[in-house]
Amino acid sequence: GELQHIAYHDSLTDLANRNCFNERLVVAVERTRIDDTQRFAVMFLDLDNFKNINDSLGHDAGDRLLQAAAQRLVKSTRPSDTVARLGGDEFAILLEGISEDADVERIATAVTRSFDEPLQLDGADANMAASIGIAFSRNGDDTEQLLRNADIAMYNAKATGKARFVVFQPRMQEQLRERLRLEDDIKRALERGEFFL
Repeated sequence: GELQHIAYHDSLTDLANRNCFNERLVVAVERTRIDDTQRFAVMFLDLDNFKNINDSLGHDAGDRLLQAAAQRLVKSTRPSDTVARLGGDEFAILLEGISEDADVERIATAVTRSFDEPLQLDGADANMAASIGIAFSRNGDDTEQLLRNADIAMYNAKATGKARFVVFQPRMQEQLRERLRLEDDIKRALERGEFFL
């Protein structure tokens, strides 16, 4: 009914919302636990430069851009995929029934390419791109872990030049830890006045 729709859909883009995405993810994780041939992947997606457009053209323009982006995501994925807006310019896609990794990379390529064409905004072209992080389901991963992995991969996509997709590798976690440790050390050194010019 109507209430269910509101509870599970993002009002701006009519995509699934965070609640809906999380529930489907829980089901997918359970399914893999029972039958490990049921593989799936989680894709995190962040629109590059969205903040600039939002700040320079205003929120209405930003909203229309998000709607246009949502349509592109739906067009470049399969009907069985769950495309969700998590909030702001963050989207997530749950890809189920994956037989091989290449299936997911094909979709990620299609999604990345779908932003090659500028979005039309009041007769002007708005150039958008997306940074995408992908995490494949692995035995024993819970939903938290998968989401964190997809997030770390997306962070890597942004750091390596945006407008691309990156598949999560376990070593990325180590790199992230290293960087956080380094940032922590720098902060401490600054507080203690340990830097000399």
